[in-house]
Amino acid sequence: MRKEVIISNFMLMLFAISLILLSISFIYSSVKTSSLEDLTEEKQIHEISEKKFATLRNNMKDWDNIEKEYLEFKNNMVLKFEDFSNFRKNLELLINRNSISKKNFRIEYKKALKNEYIKVKISMKLAGNYESFKKLIYEISRIDKIVYFRSVKMTGSGSDIRGDFKLEVYLVR
Repeated sequence: MRKEVIISNFMLMLFAISLILLSISFIYSSVKTSSLEDLTEEKQIHEISEKKFATLRNNMKDWDNIEKEYLEFKNNMVLKFEDFSNFRKNLELLINRNSISKKNFRIEYKKALKNEYIKVKISMKLAGNYESFKKLIYEISRIDKIVYFRSVKMTGSGSDIRGDFKLEVYLVR
């Protein structure tokens, strides 16, 4: 009988050990599954972060180029302050070359855009014929620096036309 008790206790002990191992196996399996899910989720989050970072890096390259493009624009398109007297002489030359008489020529300076630029308003009252005015407007529009026509008013007919021109130029220091 003693042998049977030992065998039954041994069997119970093996059964208990197998239950413990089965429990450990279930726990391990659930931890492994949740770990795989967590890893998959982490991988997806990482991929999304990588895509956002790549987008930000491309945007940063664009921003880096903006300053360079702005400097090119400023150098190529905006009249420099020290070149304004030549611009004015050339404008008067264009007026005289087109047989237009000057009645009034006024220049007004104003600060603009954080003191980096100076806004110059030019008002001209001129007299001439239509063809001369047309040619003057065309020649002013061909200037390689930015010159805005704020308004052009012409009155009269034939060879007796009076024009009131308002131009705007920006100068950079």
